[in-house]
Amino acid sequence: MNNRQKRRHSIRTYVMVWSVGFAAILALAVAAASYIISQRYLKQNQRQSAAINIQLLGSEIGAGLDNVVMFTNWICIDTTISDYLRKVLQAENNKEQLKLLRAESVRCWDHLNTELSTLSIRGLIRRIIVSVPDGREYLQNIPVYDSVNIPSPAQKIMEQDYFEPMLTSGGSACAGLVDSPVSPYYAKKVLPVIRPVYSSTSTQLVGWVYIEVSQDLISGFFDQYSLAEDEKLYISIEGAGTYSYEDSQFHLDDLPPGAVSFNLPEHGWTVSVLPSRAELHSRSRGYLIIISIVFALILMAGFLITLALRRMIARPVSLLLDKLERVGQGDFSRDPDIEWDNELGEIGTGINSLSMNVSALMEKKVQDEKDRQDLEYRVLQSQINPHFMYNTLNTIKWMATIQGAEGIADMSTSLSRLLKNIAKKTENLISVKEEFDLLDDYFTIMKYRYAGTITLEYDIQDNDLLSQMITKFSLQPIVENAIFHGIEPKNGAGIIRVSLYREQDTFVISVTDNGVGMDENEIREVLSGTAEPSNDFFKQLGIANVNQRIKYAFGDSFGIRIESVKGEFTTMLLSFPFRENLPSTS
Repeated sequence: MNNRQKRRHSIRTYVMVWSVGFAAILALAVAAASYIISQRYLKQNQRQSAAINIQLLGSEIGAGLDNVVMFTNWICIDTTISDYLRKVLQAENNKEQLKLLRAESVRCWDHLNTELSTLSIRGLIRRIIVSVPDGREYLQNIPVYDSVNIPSPAQKIMEQDYFEPMLTSGGSACAGLVDSPVSPYYAKKVLPVIRPVYSSTSTQLVGWVYIEVSQDLISGFFDQYSLAEDEKLYISIEGAGTYSYEDSQFHLDDLPPGAVSFNLPEHGWTVSVLPSRAELHSRSRGYLIIISIVFALILMAGFLITLALRRMIARPVSLLLDKLERVGQGDFSRDPDIEWDNELGEIGTGINSLSMNVSALMEKKVQDEKDRQDLEYRVLQSQINPHFMYNTLNTIKWMATIQGAEGIADMSTSLSRLLKNIAKKTENLISVKEEFDLLDDYFTIMKYRYAGTITLEYDIQDNDLLSQMITKFSLQPIVENAIFHGIEPKNGAGIIRVSLYREQDTFVISVTDNGVGMDENEIREVLSGTAEPSNDFFKQLGIANVNQRIKYAFGDSFGIRIESVKGEFTTMLLSFPFRENLPSTS
């Protein structure tokens, strides 16, 4: 009863586990897919929003840079400035001429200042220096809020590492954001712009212009960008590196992976923003709540399905088990309550049919047992005849011996021994020596039958091989075939040679006769069992039967193979496995 309850519990548990497990796996798959899709959507949406914002930011910075570039180009091509520098360069080392140029320098400075006042970014330009190539004479524009001035600012600028590369590159090189070389107390970074100034009438270099732009050109727009707590802005300047912006300061940094960037191809700059992970996680929590609700609903559905399956399966299975228990107790009556209109009903119908047939099967078993006992009695009766013949032949042998008929005595002895071995219920395997003894008895009869015209010879390589095991009555059908189908058709004397030798892990018994031989077709018929069987003593065995018995006993790698030449000889080779450490046969 406990086993029955255990089985019922196992079925219910099995159904419960599989139903809930399937629902859980389905819920997990849906939740995982939903989470992955939502995360991908949120990231894509966040990056698209960041890309739009950073594009607007980059465009504003690019517009400011365009103004700086336009103002710088104006200074480089303005004839008033270039003519003034050319005159200063020509009056070099002539103090009188330089004094005469003071008034012109004031006009040139006013001209420069007037143009500067029209710029929208004039508040971002901290200093302008227009100088001759050697920096000894220069014009300087300083904002009123920068009261600190250092001596020889042009020389100070020329001492900077980036001065020569920027001057010779014609404006393509950029030093990036650096400390001001002429305003040491200015806490912010500046963007230096250095361009050569050529004569308006020739290609002569008459000077250079230095424009110092405050970092506010960039940070002013960065400060307007609404950043989350963990977002960060970056600006990459070609040839100068990447700067991160934090606490109103720029610091050299590496651009992290995952940043969204916008390129300013005209200037070789890139503006980037690293999207906020905290904001992404905050949005993800809302999706996770929805996903959790879906997960719970799917699990609940799986649980409800489990309850339904238990009602549909547990009760029918319980009734089936009750019926099987009654059958085990001897109740073989038909139970119509377990024959439903479904698959379990088919099982119930089968159980009813089985229980109704049990009585018939038990009666049949009793009848079979009675028939078996009758058969054993008939088999016992059938064994009387060989024993009776054996005893009779033994009496004939002693009578022949008394009367001096030795041939009759030998044939009677050999035949009686053969009948005795046939009548005995011995095992299928015997030693080679025992098989040779049976062969000798058989051949003694055949020798007298053929009036001594046939001879049997043995060639034994090693007497230890005589203890090896072979199938019983394996050689008699071979010798019989050699006599009836090999030597007898020849109409003359015949010799049969039996050889015993070893080949590696096998030992071989070969039986060779000097009869009429066989062709390939006859060999195939003999081995397949389609050849006409012998009508003599061992006709029921046959060569094909012997071959099959060897294979059954030792495996398919052993058995009989035939070698023959038509009109000359036939050799049948029987192979068996060699076994070590068998007791010697005396």
